[in-house]
Amino acid sequence: MTYPAPPSVHRWALRALLLAITAVCALGALTAVGLAGAAPAAATQGGADPAVNASTTPEPQPTDTASPAPSPTPGYAEASLVRSACDTVQLSARTEAGRTLAYRIADEAGRVAASGTFTGSLDAALPVTAGHTYTAHVSEGADGGSLASSASADLREPCPVAVAADAPHFDDQCGAERDAVVVPLIIGVDYRVGEAELAPGANAAHGHVTVEASARPGYALNGPSRWVHAFISEPCPATAPPAVGPVTPASIAPEPQPGTVPPPTETAAPGAAAPSSAAPTVVPTSDATPPRTSAEPSSQTGVAAPGPLAWGIMISLVVAGGVFFWSKTRH
Repeated sequence: MTYPAPPSVHRWALRALLLAITAVCALGALTAVGLAGAAPAAATQGGADPAVNASTTPEPQPTDTASPAPSPTPGYAEASLVRSACDTVQLSARTEAGRTLAYRIADEAGRVAASGTFTGSLDAALPVTAGHTYTAHVSEGADGGSLASSASADLREPCPVAVAADAPHFDDQCGAERDAVVVPLIIGVDYRVGEAELAPGANAAHGHVTVEASARPGYALNGPSRWVHAFISEPCPATAPPAVGPVTPASIAPEPQPGTVPPPTETAAPGAAAPSSAAPTVVPTSDATPPRTSAEPSSQTGVAAPGPLAWGIMISLVVAGGVFFWSKTRH
């Protein structure tokens, strides 16, 4: 025989059931919230579906701000050194803008040949002594540690001799057979037309010619080294007859006119000079007698000066006359 439960027991049982249902619902809600928060992290690490990532991850918005250029690393420095002339080196050094560094150039024995400071960058030609190998060093100060060093510049090779190439002469005559390029003889210089080397002197050429000069080993070329000429191939003109020179008046003796006296011709005796004031002989002319020209031999004879024999006779006569006069008048 059973007895019904009292009313108070029924009420406490109903309350316990409601509490149990409430607890179960609260636990389920907390579990759902935890699973929803853990899902994006699991998708990112484990390679979840891209569609899920796209729906849960916001896309980055594009910006117009350009990324700044990378700046040099603090403490960055570089240096290079090359031979630019017989006794000159070209130094190039770089560091960040506004930074001041020191440089020095030393030979293989550590002797400093040049030194100084620069800010930011430096490009300079520095004179040194040939016959050594030099290296450039960049540091924080004159006595600081080296931040950068260049490769060695070798100046031990002999200095090249500077030479100048004289311009060739283009002998452009009529026709094409005698056209030539006349090349001078310069020590240390070669002349070429294309790949063909020209010998000193005349070299046959025609058409458009480009002559280039180059220095031999041990020489350095200064001044112009390229010349261009276009030879003209026009034929030579026909040979003209030799020109007859003008006839000078001295080559033709004038012909005397009738009634004029031709100039006298003086003949000097052997060993004596003819007097310059000898009187001319007048030869009358008539219409029947043709005048004598200068080409005909002259028949006139001049008066000769007294010779030694005549002077001796004259002196003897004077002396004899004097002796005779003295003998007559002495008494």
